[in-house]
Amino acid sequence: MIEIQVAGAGAGKTFGLSEKLINCAILNADCHKIIYAITYTNSAKRKINATILERIGYIPTKLRIETVHSFFLNEIIYPFSKFTTSEMYSNAVSFKLPDHIPFKKSKINILKKRNIIHNEEVFKKAKIIIDRNNSKHNNKFKKEKVDFIISHINSKIGHIFIDECQDLDSDALKAFDILGLNNINIYMIGDPKQAIKYPKDFNNFINYSKKNDAEKYLISEPNNTTKRIPSAILKISNLFCPSNQVQVNEYDNIGSISYITSVDDSFHNLIEHYKKLNKLIYIEKKQGNYETHRDFKKIHFPLTLEDKLRNLPKYSHLDVDLFLSSLILELNEKLKKATVKNILIEFQKEYVAFDKYEYAEFNETLESCKNVSNSNYVVSSIDAVKGLESDTCLFILNESMYKYLIKDIPKTSHNNKNWNKLYVALTRSSESLILLVDKELFPNVNLSIVENSFAKLNIKKYIR
Repeated sequence: MIEIQVAGAGAGKTFGLSEKLINCAILNADCHKIIYAITYTNSAKRKINATILERIGYIPTKLRIETVHSFFLNEIIYPFSKFTTSEMYSNAVSFKLPDHIPFKKSKINILKKRNIIHNEEVFKKAKIIIDRNNSKHNNKFKKEKVDFIISHINSKIGHIFIDECQDLDSDALKAFDILGLNNINIYMIGDPKQAIKYPKDFNNFINYSKKNDAEKYLISEPNNTTKRIPSAILKISNLFCPSNQVQVNEYDNIGSISYITSVDDSFHNLIEHYKKLNKLIYIEKKQGNYETHRDFKKIHFPLTLEDKLRNLPKYSHLDVDLFLSSLILELNEKLKKATVKNILIEFQKEYVAFDKYEYAEFNETLESCKNVSNSNYVVSSIDAVKGLESDTCLFILNESMYKYLIKDIPKTSHNNKNWNKLYVALTRSSESLILLVDKELFPNVNLSIVENSFAKLNIKKYIR
């Protein structure tokens, strides 16, 4: 059986899931099978773990709380990939792959030769291994191998509870669908309105489930009660909800939503004030005076270059991992002062020469890591605050998000990635949401037009 629950922002998904996990562990106390709680991030994993400890004081021995990547790696890919696909993996990495497609494919292939899988490949690989209808399993013998794997997993795992399902792509959802249709009880909870990375996949899975055997799929009524979002903000955020997912505040909290423009003398003081209070301040993406990361992105050497560095006779007496770490620190410091071209020239003189592929890839990596911003403010991105909350939130509007807010977009853009981003941005606050309108981010719209649009939405000017 596969049970699917849609629950909106602030509905208490983590607490509700923890309660189901506790009840399942107690009711199935005599059963030997494992109960899995699966999340998308390590922070969500820690949150569920802490909630259960707070509720009952311990984690039941057969309950395992893992990220979705860890689950697929440990239960499917590591033990069975060689068995069905002739590809053996013993490790996984998550560093950013090159944007340039040929470099990206090359990096993935090099990793594969070293029995390493990149996290971007995990969902697809897990699905292939357990999907007997996949083209890789094109004869009876290969299909029997898949059946054996499914039988083994079924004998080991009894229940899988999955949090924040909107963060899963179609491959991951299909993999859980296969497990659920093979006698593992699956419970999925998520909010399609908060699907940013894969905006349509969870909704598509829900619609697919509705069309199939009712004995195998249970689609619960959406939980539209929010414990967090006040009614003043709901009047705006509900404009971006399907009619059957319009939310109400459980406690009749009114709250407030207001705006302030950069022509107001207190605009910058307001930002500084709430930064000092560690409130959530966020923007769609890095833009203008607003940076969305504090530190340099992590530097990673091209794998063939890393091999060369590891085998330099001149540094053979050093701990290799510490040596590489020191090089990365050195490069980070140089990126503050020198051009990437000069850094690469000096690096080759001091350490080792590159071939043309290593040079091109390393150049791209360093360019992406170089901090060229003159930003006045370091804030969060909308993606980074998903799942977080604060009593007061500051949402820095840009022209793109503003057009979504007033729905000055074609209908074909409804419910896409940016639509969902806006819903996430509007639903982080438990008391007050302040929209920041910096005229530098509105090159094509006059601020008076923006203010008139806010008046139509009954969003008042911020008064301190």
